[in-house]
Amino acid sequence: MMKLKSSRVKKILREGGICYGTMLRMLRTPQAVALCASQHWDYVILDTEHNDYDLETLSNFCLASKYVDMDLYVRVPDKLYHQMAQMLDVGAEGLILPQVRTDEEARRIINATKYAPLGKRGVSLSETVTLFGDYSQAAYTQWANEELMNIIQIESEEGVNNVGKILSNKGIDAVMIGPADMSQDMGISGQLEHPRLEEAFHEIIEQCNKYDVAPGIHFSKMEYVEKWVKEGMRFVTYSYDSKFIKDAYSESLQKLRSFKPAQTLV
Repeated sequence: MMKLKSSRVKKILREGGICYGTMLRMLRTPQAVALCASQHWDYVILDTEHNDYDLETLSNFCLASKYVDMDLYVRVPDKLYHQMAQMLDVGAEGLILPQVRTDEEARRIINATKYAPLGKRGVSLSETVTLFGDYSQAAYTQWANEELMNIIQIESEEGVNNVGKILSNKGIDAVMIGPADMSQDMGISGQLEHPRLEEAFHEIIEQCNKYDVAPGIHFSKMEYVEKWVKEGMRFVTYSYDSKFIKDAYSESLQKLRSFKPAQTLV
């Protein structure tokens, strides 16, 4: 019987390293999981907050993830119990939890995603997670509490103001800042180098380090990633599938159209 899968990301973060992941918004085939793993991403995120993945597709992606050394997370639309618990039951190895603003929301997340004594998640041994192996309830729930990731998103001034109280709750593993939403909330839409936004990023990094939570962010520009890794970000999500494809198409087509045809003799 195969062992229950250990989190690649948790191991790297425990050792003080930096994790790099990307996001899937468009691709629908489970081969996308193998594709990302073949390029050695540490994790991949399936985005259901802004996109239209259905439950069967998510389940197939989660099954594929059990065979690769890469974590697979689902960004849920909201922090509702059935959305959080069900995604873990179908095999997600962690959740991205958007728009966390208060200590009360953090406690609700932990109750929904952790088994007793840490939380109040309802018990169901997932066949996808266990790959149809037979595990005791005690072994399964202990594994889930130790290995499944809770990654919260701080995306508002309210969230920044409450970040210390939020992170004081045991059961949060990382923060993934949403810079676009945060800039929108602050009234500086899209100004990702604005001093107020950067001050908020630094406050989140400081509080994360205080509570032994990995600070992280999602960017689609490499220069932003380089800057904020140097400032201490350790859970770094870069770009997403459709942008990678568009960028590669654009670069290749620009190069192709630059080729000069052979001279013809008249």
